[in-house]
Amino acid sequence: MQAVKSSLKKLSLLTTVILGCLFSHTRLFAAVPDEVQAVFVNNNCLNCHAGAIPSGGLSLDNAQISEDELVNMVANCSINNELLVDPGNPDVSILYLKLLPNPNCGGVMPPGGPLVSTADLNTIFDWIVSIGPAAQFGLMTMEQTAVTVQETDMSVILTVNRELGTMGAVTVDFVVSTLGADNAEDETAGSTEDPSDYVAQAGTLTFANGETSKDIVVVLTDDDVFESTEVFSVTLSNTSGGAVLGGASQTKVSITDNEFDNQPGTFFFERVSYTVNEADGTLDIQINRSFGAAGQITLDVASSDGSALSGGDYQTISSTLVFAEGERNQTFSVTLVDDAVEEQTESFTLSLSQPSDGELLGGVQNTTVNIADDDAANAGGGGTGGTGGGTGGTGGGTVTPEEEAEYEAAGSVFYLLSLLCLIGVVRRR
Repeated sequence: MQAVKSSLKKLSLLTTVILGCLFSHTRLFAAVPDEVQAVFVNNNCLNCHAGAIPSGGLSLDNAQISEDELVNMVANCSINNELLVDPGNPDVSILYLKLLPNPNCGGVMPPGGPLVSTADLNTIFDWIVSIGPAAQFGLMTMEQTAVTVQETDMSVILTVNRELGTMGAVTVDFVVSTLGADNAEDETAGSTEDPSDYVAQAGTLTFANGETSKDIVVVLTDDDVFESTEVFSVTLSNTSGGAVLGGASQTKVSITDNEFDNQPGTFFFERVSYTVNEADGTLDIQINRSFGAAGQITLDVASSDGSALSGGDYQTISSTLVFAEGERNQTFSVTLVDDAVEEQTESFTLSLSQPSDGELLGGVQNTTVNIADDDAANAGGGGTGGTGGGTGGTGGGTVTPEEEAEYEAAGSVFYLLSLLCLIGVVRRR
């Protein structure tokens, strides 16, 4: 009987110790989680106090040492015995504060390097929280920190997770507020002439014992205003029942506007210039329609002479194109005229004008068509077997444009050298 009483007393003592550990803010783990250790490793924070007197060592070269050297250890730079890691309280934990841009205790970590990422900062924050009350009552976080929706969506559903502990009933408040978007309940957020983009709201989520997630439904409004992508946020605050906020306590929702599809569009040539051979016969030109395709639209296209002349080098273009509802590009053909005249590359211009119903013309309202001549290849001289065209009287042959250019360049150099020599002779006299 005495042995049974002794065993019960030991069991009672063990239970007291376990409960004391659970409800005090002491450590519950023998090592930091892998994702926390990865923050130290990836940001080169393993020997931050090398050569100095470290607070608890601070070699941080493995998860067990990191736990032993950080949790409940007094920081060397502290004035009021602040802890490197105060379980459950990142806002007073020197480790977390030193990862921020302006720490109030010594220099920023990692020393001499860039600040850690927001994701890494959240990892440290959540770990410190997790070894406090959140281990029993929960860590409240938004499942996603950024979401993109279409203006035509009826609503967006955002999930709030209760991580770590699920003991007892807890609550967390939320608010849907403006970050560059109008809302239905606060017309001061934008012009009263603008329809709303979403329905603002605020509320409290209640998690029952053991419950791990809740959804927030935000209703969206599809207006008819042509606008850029707009953003609103859903933010958690004010936990109760022992639960605490995690680092990911806000979701930014981007609303992609759909009014591009409700606009008639902007019209422009696909290219600013084209180059064709005289013998090609035709040239296809494409006109694009962007930033909307609503309604049937008419558009004039016309040609104007440059060094290339209508009728002699190409057939005149003067027509009206009709873009059907939803049609985003259209192609028309230009007819080229292949004459027998040897000439330089010539060009003419095509222009857009007179879009119906106030549609816009894009930056490429004009395009240039360059026509390369093909007659130089047949201008060899004396003909086959003749004595006129080639050196030594062997006939004209075929002279390519590249060879012709070389001959012209050589002749120019010869003429220039002769002129310089002549000038030199005159000066000497």
